[in-house]
Amino acid sequence: MFKGISFALSACFIWGLIFVVPQFMTGFTSVEVALGRNLVYGIISSIFFCKLIFQGRCKYSRAVWIKVLYFSLVSTMGYYTCVVLALRYSAPAICTLILGISPIAIAFYGNFKEKETTFRSLIVPSALILIGLIIINIPHVEACASISGYILGLGCTFLALIGWSWYVVANARFLKDNPEVSSSDWSTLIGVVALFWVGVFALGLGVFFDNQLQIEKYLTPSPELTSFLVGSAILGVLCSWVGAYLWNKASLHLPVSLAGQITIFETIFGVLFVYIVESHMPPLMEGIGIAILLIAIVYGIRQFAKKKTGDGQLSLH
Repeated sequence: MFKGISFALSACFIWGLIFVVPQFMTGFTSVEVALGRNLVYGIISSIFFCKLIFQGRCKYSRAVWIKVLYFSLVSTMGYYTCVVLALRYSAPAICTLILGISPIAIAFYGNFKEKETTFRSLIVPSALILIGLIIINIPHVEACASISGYILGLGCTFLALIGWSWYVVANARFLKDNPEVSSSDWSTLIGVVALFWVGVFALGLGVFFDNQLQIEKYLTPSPELTSFLVGSAILGVLCSWVGAYLWNKASLHLPVSLAGQITIFETIFGVLFVYIVESHMPPLMEGIGIAILLIAIVYGIRQFAKKKTGDGQLSLH
């Protein structure tokens, strides 16, 4: 289990960069950032995919490719598009709070599917996670002018929450049920198909929102374009391919209900990165919230460690 926790924490550490890297990509919209990230992810995955073909290792069935098609849609462009719409139409703090409960949703949904522990053992860490998230976000709650827009934003937020929770659980089950698909290959296949979805979304953007496209800013060298390209490379290579690879490895070594709880570290690392960039310490309330989140995860890990010990296994192996 220690190996799985290490992989999961490493993935969350890398994913935490998602909170700060876009801040340096000024002059580009959130949709453009999403497209740039997944374009790089698709390109680097295609390079690795060509290597797989050359080595004769890419012999996956049609069923696997069908799963890649919708797994990639949900985990890349689909999820991020819902997040962008949610942030645009609802209060960002409420959006962050709802998305932040994904560790709870994943833990309960994963345990419902896999029957790894009792639901009672998930109540305390889940309650602590919820309390910690409320403490962190409540100072930032803002009023929303449009009720209809707010409802649309909330709807997109819940869609993102449902999609991500489903993906984490389904992804873990797929990897455990298909040991012939390695973690690196699966990350590569998801990225290759992400390139297809980038094309679909870009085409839709060009057809339906052509007035918002400014092609000249991609063709004119500028500090903003350089920042965008560097940011897209970091998000595409590190946060997408490497992050997915590490999480896939973690999924093979951890109960999915515990892995779900550990995803809260993405939020924790992201918040800490923001404060490092802004060169100041977190306010007292947010510090308390983060401390409660850490307590929740330690409690959850100890519960699973006790269960493994009770089953006659070493607690952190």
